[in-house]
Amino acid sequence: MYGYISIYFTPTEEERKNYLYYYCGLCHSLKENLGEFYRLTTVKEVVFFSMLNNPVENINEFRCPYVGLKKRFKPENNSFMTPYAYLNLLIIYGKLLDYNLEGKPVPKKILKKLEMKLLEQFDPITINEYKHLLKMQQRVEEQNLDLDDYAKPSQGIMKMLFDEFFPQGYPATMPVVTAYLLYLVDSVYDFNKDIKKRNFNSIANSFGVKKLDELTQDQKERILFTYDLCSKEFLENVEEVANFNKHLVKKLATFSLIYHRNSVTKILDGGEIDERATNHSRANKKGRVQKPIFKI
Repeated sequence: MYGYISIYFTPTEEERKNYLYYYCGLCHSLKENLGEFYRLTTVKEVVFFSMLNNPVENINEFRCPYVGLKKRFKPENNSFMTPYAYLNLLIIYGKLLDYNLEGKPVPKKILKKLEMKLLEQFDPITINEYKHLLKMQQRVEEQNLDLDDYAKPSQGIMKMLFDEFFPQGYPATMPVVTAYLLYLVDSVYDFNKDIKKRNFNSIANSFGVKKLDELTQDQKERILFTYDLCSKEFLENVEEVANFNKHLVKKLATFSLIYHRNSVTKILDGGEIDERATNHSRANKKGRVQKPIFKI
């Protein structure tokens, strides 16, 4: 689920330390506000969101038992991360609700429990609007529409989140292109799995194909052009949205977008994602298969 904005470059020690400040801060906030189990659900885009609005202050060094007691960093005062813990929960709740709408068995008791927890942070209007947009997404996906139309409910959800977390204002295109990028990359990466499980896939439905190699060159170019257009708009505006960490935020976004552009292109051309790039989270060891994401 998401995790598309990550460290796809060799970070300096300062960059790594600052990133962990927010990542570990979110992990601890999930435990403090929701419980130990929810630490397993950390969404990297929520980490990114928290970096945009909050400065690095009073770093607390600690040894984390979940990564072999390695040195990690978190905020000394972690209270500012509470809204982001609930945002993380909102995304998990949305995924489960989406499963439920698709007819997959998700106990109503669990959904109700999560909704009651969310009401500790969000007002009922926000939760109801979120549920409405998810149901709209389900209805839209039951129709034969253009790729752009399938992404519109997701764009509505992203706008709602930007309104909630950036009350100071933001470029009007930011939630539009952010949601479209997530939706588009999901559709490419999950294409074969969706077809195999007979789930909805926006690319399959929009272009009437069952295999990616059935796409015409024009259709592939449209997908890549849309990705490039949204990426350009995202990168041009992300510094304006960021009140803090502008350099690191821009670097995270730029390298992530480049990595996924290359991966999407490779998949559309019949290949697979290259999972043998350097994993910057650990020292290289002989015989170890390296992966491209900076694993925390």
